[in-house]
Amino acid sequence: MKLFELAQNKTLNPKLWDGIKLKTSVQDKLSEIADEFIEFIDVPNMEIEDIVITGSNANYNWTQASDIDLHIIVDLKQFAKVCSDFTDDFFADKKALWNERHKAKIYGHVVEVYVQDSHEKHVASGVYSILNNKWVVKPQEKKVNIDDTDIEAKVKQMIDEINDVIETKGSYDAADELWEKIRKFRRAGLSHGGEYSTENLVFKKLRQAGYLDKLSQYKRDAKTEELTLK
Repeated sequence: MKLFELAQNKTLNPKLWDGIKLKTSVQDKLSEIADEFIEFIDVPNMEIEDIVITGSNANYNWTQASDIDLHIIVDLKQFAKVCSDFTDDFFADKKALWNERHKAKIYGHVVEVYVQDSHEKHVASGVYSILNNKWVVKPQEKKVNIDDTDIEAKVKQMIDEINDVIETKGSYDAADELWEKIRKFRRAGLSHGGEYSTENLVFKKLRQAGYLDKLSQYKRDAKTEELTLK
């Protein structure tokens, strides 16, 4: 059995789409989720440029386990004079807290909400605007050659590193360093090879298999341990 099988469907996810048009019920629910998230962020006068979905569920490579990636597009420069040094951390923490507290699903697919800087280079072959009800980047059905052997080797390597940190009770810094290594690994792949790069597919496999959640939870536990006096 292959470790990574890239879905190549003939249609977009029929639970969410009527052909290439987003179902009205799905659009309305995603808009509601986005509004709740924006209220949760609680940043006065924050200007929203767009609200989009991207990732596998805006493309032909969706699976039953694919999340719905809901991105709130914001020009983060509007906060530069106020808290430029903390903007990224603030939105990252808000996203993590929201997604931890809310496990909203649409027809079985978890909705992951994220604030995306409008100046950030975002590599995606499918992007649909919820606000404007139209494609920003329309996906194309295509065949992709995947090097399963390379992916399998790199996934195994990353799993071994994650398990090693956890099983040896590594420090918070060690876990955080590994987390950043995985993020940079994925970012590099997106930059040179796009969403079908080996690095991004390795990241997706680690996420699907629960290892990123496992590492994230260990980070939180390790930090709690550091802050505890026994």
